[in-house]
Amino acid sequence: GCPLVRDVFELTGEFCRVPKRRCHRHYCWEKLRRAEVDLERVRVWYKLDELFEQERNVRAAMTNRAGLLALMLHQTIQHDPL
Repeated sequence: GCPLVRDVFELTGEFCRVPKRRCHRHYCWEKLRRAEVDLERVRVWYKLDELFEQERNVRAAMTNRAGLLALMLHQTIQHDPL
């Protein structure tokens, strides 16, 4: 049966025991539950995509930090000619 909730979002752990065809209060609850699960999956995918992007940026920064080209282009100025 339909999981019963308190204050719209808080699950109680109980279920509606009325047969599915006779319960008019919980009409199409399965579709709503599937939509909630799909929405949660999409949120996780977006978060995972953000984390992959951050990892890519960190790896790019790490490879650029110790590159030979950066060392060759770095200039030092000797202020004291002696």
